[in-house]
Parts: sequence; structure tokens; C-alpha cells
Amino acid sequence: MKTSVRQWRQESTSSTSIPELRRVGTLSGLTRWLAFANLICMTAPLPFYIREDDPRAKREILRAAMKLFSERGLAATSIRDIAEESGFTNPALYKHFVSKEELALYLFETCHGRVWTSCAAALASAKDFPGKLDAYVGQWLALWDDHPQVLSFLADSARVLWPKSRVSVRRQTMIGLAKSLVAEAPQSRRGASTVNPNLAAASLQGTLAELARMIQVGVVQGPAKRWKSSLVALFRKSLS
Repeated sequence: MKTSVRQWRQESTSSTSIPELRRVGTLSGLTRWLAFANLICMTAPLPFYIREDDPRAKREILRAAMKLFSERGLAATSIRDIAEESGFTNPALYKHFVSKEELALYLFETCHGRVWTSCAAALASAKDFPGKLDAYVGQWLALWDDHPQVLSFLADSARVLWPKSRVSVRRQTMIGLAKSLVAEAPQSRRGASTVNPNLAAASLQGTLAELARMIQVGVVQGPAKRWKSSLVALFRKSLS
């Protein structure tokens, strides 16, 4: 694997306890660093597109593919690129996925499902429109702060991979969640909403997605969660 000892230390100290580090420190040389690497694998949280029972090779292949797909895009990433980045051979990759397309679709469906489920749970956690709006916006912004690669990959590859996704996946849309939220908005004082629900949902979801993109390219300062109160106030005003 390409990860250096320095990277292992930087990425893992915060999630590894002092007693565990001391036990590793009692070893020496190569044995010490092998033990340290193994300890990190056991203590570091897994990305939500990796399952607990995934073998090590599959985990590293998924990590590598996510990194390259989010940075370069699908078309500019080859099987050889993924194998090289993961530290495994092409045959090892083909053991888990028959093609780059199957790997990309697996990641897309898995990540979309996790994002949709977490946002749906946020909506269900509140009883009224203000609470649902606050929870939904907060969850989306938290997802961007915690998993920027995942959301970038989903946004950039949707045109290609969404039509190829299973019907069960395509039934769970982010715009559908946004529409259900808009439907909870209080009516105007005149007794009827003057906002088209489809346009309102597109505006809400599009604003969240575009803010994430602006943070990604450095036009707007992150983290995303710093914008939560401003976004909630904006949406409440526009939807009421």
C-alpha cells in the first residue's frame, strides 16, 4: 500500500487511544509499524460505502475508486488507475467487480441510498415544518462536511449512472424529499400557497447542492454547517 507512516499517524491519532498507542510503541522496527497499521484498520471509522464484512481488498478498491471518480470523473478513470491507487492488481479488482462500470454503479447506488436514508430520517425526526426544515438542511450540510467526496461523486456521475440504477433506487429521490418538505410549509395569509411546489423543491435542493459546489471550489468559505441558520431563514421566507 502507498500510505506512508506519517500519513498513518496524522490520520489516525485522533481516533486511537493513548494506551493502544503505547502498546504499539513497545514494539520495534517493521513489526511496530505493521502492528500500528493493523491497529488503525481496526479503529478508524469506515466510510459509509464500505461494509463491515467487506474484505480488505474490496475496501481499498472502493476507497481508491471513490477518490479517483470524485477527483477525475468516470470517463478519465481507468481500471488500471483504480488498481494502482488501491495497491492491488487488476485480477484482484475483477474478483469483486467485473468492470469499472459495475464498480461505479455499486458505489453510486450505495452512496445515494445512504444519503437519501439519512435525509429522510432527518425529516422524520421533527413534527412541524420549522423543525423538519432545520433538520433536513442541517443533515445535508453535515453530509457535505463529512463526506465531500461522496456528494461530489453523486452529483457529477448522476447523468450517467442514475438511468442505469435499479428501479428501487430511482424511487428514492432527493427532489422527492424536498417536495415532501415543501408540502409541510404553512400556507400564505391569503389562504393558498403562491409557490409552485415543484419549483420550490428544485430551488431548495438546487441551492443546497450549489452551495456545496461553491465551497468545493473555494468561492464560499466552509464548513457548510456555518451557513445553516442563513439557509433555514432563506427557505422559511421563500416557502411561507
